[in-house]
Amino acid sequence: MNEELDAKRIYLTYGGSTIRMYRAGEYEAYKAFGASPEDEAKWLDELIEALAGELSIRGWEAVGRLEEIVRDRKDVRPLERTIKFAARHLMSADSLVKLMYAERIVAMLQALQGTAPVSMLHESLRTAKILLDDIVEKPLILDAGHDLAAHGLKDKRALNRRAEQAVEALKRLLDGGR
Repeated sequence: MNEELDAKRIYLTYGGSTIRMYRAGEYEAYKAFGASPEDEAKWLDELIEALAGELSIRGWEAVGRLEEIVRDRKDVRPLERTIKFAARHLMSADSLVKLMYAERIVAMLQALQGTAPVSMLHESLRTAKILLDDIVEKPLILDAGHDLAAHGLKDKRALNRRAEQAVEALKRLLDGGR
């Protein structure tokens, strides 16, 4: 049982990515535990649900980890959870949070390369576009602790430029390109 807990800890720490486990020097230890594909599927479900529960307008670490899962696993569930959260909570968020979530949604859609169900694709595109339009149309709003410079931005104009780049990426997705 201790081995299963150790295997699960490693799996959850690296989001199930064997590449990340290898880079961190833990792949051999993980492999030695002999986790079954069923265990890994169960742990992935738990991880997605846990990260979805951590989604917040105060930060974007959880959405970043969900994006990693989409990239590594081509799993649409993290996108689905992110879209649900964004549609319900992000209109009251500051400009930077909206941008970070919109960019993550775009990155997830790019990683899925057209494998998302059409209804989810449309909902994702619509949600991201609403967030991005809101950024461009409204004045800059920043909550305490959120710093533009920490994200390579220096002013509202730079924020708008990033939002416009994300809108262009959405258009490319609609056109079937990357």
